[in-house]
Amino acid sequence: MSRLDSRQDAGIVLEEEQPEVKRGANGQFLPGQSGNPSGKKKNTQEELDALVEIKKLAPGVAAKMTELLNSPKVPAIAKVRILEIILERTYGKPETALKLTTAQQSVEAAQARISAIVSQIRIGDVNE
Repeated sequence: MSRLDSRQDAGIVLEEEQPEVKRGANGQFLPGQSGNPSGKKKNTQEELDALVEIKKLAPGVAAKMTELLNSPKVPAIAKVRILEIILERTYGKPETALKLTTAQQSVEAAQARISAIVSQIRIGDVNE
């Protein structure tokens, strides 16, 4: 398999041309024109090759994770972390929201309340 074939199999595409952006006399983009017509910066050849190599490792990594999950010698906390990684990569990280309300408090009182909430978050004591 050539390097080009392996990049295509990995879903990596190189684009070399950038469309011309048209602007009005005032410098603003004309209707239908994008300020970023090329999208995000393209990867270099070295980065593309590295991605191909990394993607080749994925089946082995998945097999090792399965092996660790099934091993009685692996601590439960490590198994939980493996499962977190799998879920985050599959479904994305869950959104974190913080709702803070104050009732006509002084700035100092509000800051103290925020500090208390941050402390609770750090130790994992968060109530919904």
